[in-house]
Order: sequence, then structure tokens, then C-alpha cells
Amino acid sequence: MTKKKKEENVEVAASNEEAVKQEAAVAAATEEDAIIEVPKEGLATELGEVKELEEEIVDEIKKKDAFEKDTWKPKTSLGMKIKSGEIKSIDYILDQRIKILEPEIVDALLPGLATDLLMVGQSKGKFGGGSKRIFKQTQKKTQEGNKPKFSTFAVVGNSDGYVGIGYGKSKETVPAREKAIRQAKMNIIKIKRGCGDWGCGCGDPHTVPFKVTGKVGSCEIFLLPAPKGTGLKAEKECQKILKLAGIKDVWSKAEGQTRSKLNVLFACFQALQKLTEFKLDDKKAAELKIIEGAIKARM
Repeated sequence: MTKKKKEENVEVAASNEEAVKQEAAVAAATEEDAIIEVPKEGLATELGEVKELEEEIVDEIKKKDAFEKDTWKPKTSLGMKIKSGEIKSIDYILDQRIKILEPEIVDALLPGLATDLLMVGQSKGKFGGGSKRIFKQTQKKTQEGNKPKFSTFAVVGNSDGYVGIGYGKSKETVPAREKAIRQAKMNIIKIKRGCGDWGCGCGDPHTVPFKVTGKVGSCEIFLLPAPKGTGLKAEKECQKILKLAGIKDVWSKAEGQTRSKLNVLFACFQALQKLTEFKLDDKKAAELKIIEGAIKARM
């Protein structure tokens, strides 16, 4: 074999090796593209479309149809007593500390509850950024691929002394949303309101009657009485909880790792729970104009 033919054979072998490497690179790229998770249930990858779709979901939840008591089939003894008319007030259940196991119980005793979903997630954006969203997406890496999960945070209330929060997680967005709403209804509480600010003295139950604190993890939130007209001086998502609870004016202070949004929200709800734990005498309650539960029920 001549020297020229040997050189040609070497060049052909080198070109074949380069072609094989290019094919392997293309195959690896396609595999990486297949691993990238596409949001389910039609959630668009564009940030603008995602935001519009989630706004429609929130509006749909707020305009949900009224509860029909006649078609309800209770599964617990408490639900049967409510449907038969033996129990007619939610205050009896909360005062006796009876555990609520059916969300329909709250729908029957507190009609007209408002529901809202809080911004606890973040959409994917360039360089790690992105706008806030109602669904928090996490994923687990396995040999079969990525397994995503969606979680959301719901709050329900009548803006008159009753509020509840719930956290739901599922493989799909709709089950997570429904789970959070059911959990919020079963965690409903009644709070105390009054006029505890020294510079107000209006006599209307528009704020918290005294200072309360809630702590979850490293997040600690302080709620203080504020004069009438102050507004809700709190974190944006905490404002939604306070508004549905019926509080119109409040000062707040947050300490710790407040970037943990879930801990901040749970701490705010814990502070509202502590309003009912304080025992006051009748004289002090009359001075602070304290009302527990709904105002309309006492008018």
C-alpha cells in the first residue's frame, strides 16, 4: 500500500469519528430537552400567559356557586346534627372545640364565605427571576425523570371575625387548589377585635385589642393595635388574611427569615389564634370594646 493511500484512509477514519461524536451530541441534547418539565394542565411557559391564566383561576374561585344544603350527604355525626337543624351556630362548635372533619359544615353555617389564593410560588424566568404565582412548583429527580408537584395556599373568611387557612399539595394544580380550600374551611377560627390603640378611642372593633405574637420557624410577626384610618400595615399576602378576618387597621413587625413565605403566613395566622387565648375580665373588655366573632350577630 502506498503512502498516499494510507493518508487517505486515516483522513476517512477521522471524519467518521467526528460524525459519530456529532450524532452522540445531538442525541444527548434531545434527551436533555425531553427531561425539561413542561407545566401541566395547559399552563403556558410564557410569563404573561401564566399570569393571565392564574388571575382567571382566582376569579373563578371567588365567584364559586353557593352551597346547596339539600343535596349534601353528611358523613359525620356533627354534619348530621347540622343538617337536621340541631346545631345552628358555628360558635357552638368553636367554643366546644369540636374538630371539623367536613368542609360542608362551614359552608352550611357560614354562608357567603370569600376565598382567595395567596402568592407563594414563583414562575421560571431568566437568571433565576420570575413573577409571583399562586402555585409553588417543586420536583423530585428520579431515574425515570422529573416528578413535579404543585402546592398552593388558600384563605377563607367572611370579613367579620371568622378566618381559616389551608395548604394543599398534589401532582396536579386543580387537586392541590381544592385540597387547600377544604383544609382552610376545616381550620376556621373566630377572632377577637376591639379598639386597643391609646390614641384612638373610637369604640369600634376595627383593630386587634392588644399586642399578639406568632412565630413559626425563624419568622416572628407582631400585630399591634392601630388608630382608625391607619390601614393594614403588613406584608402584602398577610394583608389578605387580615382583611378576610375583618381587621381594618393594624401595625405589624416581622423578624427572622421573612423570605420563607409559608412561615410568614403561618406565623400571621398563629398570631390571630392567640387573640382568643387571652382571658380578660369584663371591665377591661368593655374598655377595649372587645367583640369575639361577628359584629352583625350582636347588633
